[in-house]
Amino acid sequence: MAYGKIKADAIVYDNSGSDVEVSTADITNKANLASPTFTGTPAAPTASQGTNTTQVATTAFVNAEIAADLTAAIGSTVQAYDADTAKRDTTNTFTALQTLNAGLAVDGPYKQTAETVGALDIDLATGNYFTKTINANSTFTFSNPPASGTAGTFTLELTHTSGTVTWPASVKWPADTAPTLTTGKTHLFVFVTDDGGTRYRGAALADYVN
Repeated sequence: MAYGKIKADAIVYDNSGSDVEVSTADITNKANLASPTFTGTPAAPTASQGTNTTQVATTAFVNAEIAADLTAAIGSTVQAYDADTAKRDTTNTFTALQTLNAGLAVDGPYKQTAETVGALDIDLATGNYFTKTINANSTFTFSNPPASGTAGTFTLELTHTSGTVTWPASVKWPADTAPTLTTGKTHLFVFVTDDGGTRYRGAALADYVN
């Protein structure tokens, strides 16, 4: 067997009966290169989903990974697509006051939490519907109304076991007379202010059976 070197500018190989000439420069330029630049549409094996190695990632692998990640995220961190952009399919909780200058349209139930009054102050910053049971003489106060020029209203559901009720001096009743309440009954009071709490107009639905 002979050993030695062959010096050639090109190599000719048989391609199904046809001779094909390939430049040796093309062969050496494409073999064992660092950071090679490919042309055309190079192909590679597609790794199975979840593979996490340094092997080449094909477009098929990337698309499969994206689809899997989105499927896992929908319903938790990604909102599912809804063609009706006026609605959302998940419950929204707002922790701060929201200003909707264009108005608010509600299609479905509108719910307000009934706020239990601990002492005798009605804090308008906490809600619009309040419940309170009294069994002694009670003097109510109202706090944190909206700013003057903004209308604010709230309802007080008062279960009156015993005692008298004293309202803030800012409350104005029809005929300037506070309602007379029957003990052992439940009463509904509605108050409205539009001047920052300087004046509340009150109305009462009294003497519901408990």
